[in-house]
Amino acid sequence: MGAVTANRPGRAWGIDTSGWSRRLAEYRRILGLLMKSPPAAIGLVIVLVYFGILVYDQFFVPGNDVMKTNFDDPFPHAPVWWPGGTPQGGWFGTTKSGIDLGDATLKAIRIDLLYSSFVVLGGALIGSLIGVFAAYRGGFFDEGLMRVTDVTYSIPFLVLVIAATFALGLNDFFLINVILLALWWPPYARLVRAQSLSVKELKFVEAAKAAGASDARIMMRHVLPNALAPVFVQISLDLGIIAQIFAALNFIGFIPGSIFLPELGNLINLGQQAGFRSYPWTVIIPGVVLLIFTVAVNLLGDGLRDVLDPRARR
Repeated sequence: MGAVTANRPGRAWGIDTSGWSRRLAEYRRILGLLMKSPPAAIGLVIVLVYFGILVYDQFFVPGNDVMKTNFDDPFPHAPVWWPGGTPQGGWFGTTKSGIDLGDATLKAIRIDLLYSSFVVLGGALIGSLIGVFAAYRGGFFDEGLMRVTDVTYSIPFLVLVIAATFALGLNDFFLINVILLALWWPPYARLVRAQSLSVKELKFVEAAKAAGASDARIMMRHVLPNALAPVFVQISLDLGIIAQIFAALNFIGFIPGSIFLPELGNLINLGQQAGFRSYPWTVIIPGVVLLIFTVAVNLLGDGLRDVLDPRARR
């Protein structure tokens, strides 16, 4: 018996590693199935590239919170590959206030993905915990959750964000993220609740109860991991939605004091102010960067939905 324990380091500490091994094997299988779908594989690669830019700009580029300006040469210059472009414009050109679009776009990708991930992942975490608890315990909490989500779905969230920030008198970019986070958990709670209602009736959950496992252990170890498949799909789709919301709010100038905030909607707004007809690249380049990311996360979400559908995996 001692030899067997020595070959399983986790057992020596009383930790069962077999469950994690099975789960990792399942994730590898899902990744393999995902890569067999060309649109989903393309979406995954593009999303990974964008997150790679986030990591690079976050940790290796100094001064990544404000766009660099050059008021001595404020007029936009076309990219070198643009018709009539000059080397002075570089590969991405410049926009209003002499801002280099290449540098600003990299910073904008970091800002949009960082805050989008904060809202979506935070909402998914809070909603998943509330959803599994509501489904497992039921009763008044479960009924109250459903009424809260019904009210949330009935209110246009973008209108509510604008109204809430005006009521608080603080049109701050981080405050808008906090308000969006407060609005984003109910859909995940409802989604996880629906999945957990069926999972908690399965045989292995009944076996865990019979073995004397606590409610918290059953919810966190047995019910929640088996209810997360649709959550991953929803996360991939919501990342694009939140990025579009940030771009829309900055484009209409809703966040005062953010004229030099590196954000894709703000860059599109600056290009519009410079003049789209005279300097079209100032709008096209940040617009295409936003479009590519939105399409990529939707392709990834569609691929995940197909892969995680049990009927498609038979």
